[in-house]
Amino acid sequence: MRRGLFREKERELWKKIAKEHELFRYKMLASTAEAVYDACNRIWFYECIYEYFQYAENIEEKFVAACLEEENAIATLWELYVRYEYLKVGTWEDVEEILAVFAERKGKS
Repeated sequence: MRRGLFREKERELWKKIAKEHELFRYKMLASTAEAVYDACNRIWFYECIYEYFQYAENIEEKFVAACLEEENAIATLWELYVRYEYLKVGTWEDVEEILAVFAERKGKS
């Protein structure tokens, strides 16, 4: 098991992701059935990203750093996902590709 600052940053990111996910979930559950139906792809995306950060081990440091810079990391990843048609989110490898594009774009900013 890794120790030190990076491990602490992963825990910090997990708390941030969990909080954002919980707020999104609350808003969706408070929405009308039609609004939930219309947001089905976004809900699926949020669940995939949430699951990745919940269970993935050895998340690359550049992914952690890039996500910690964002106030709402999942929402930002969603915008990136919608913008680029080639990105997918069905597997953890797909999520890592989105994170790689995101981290690369953050590095250029």
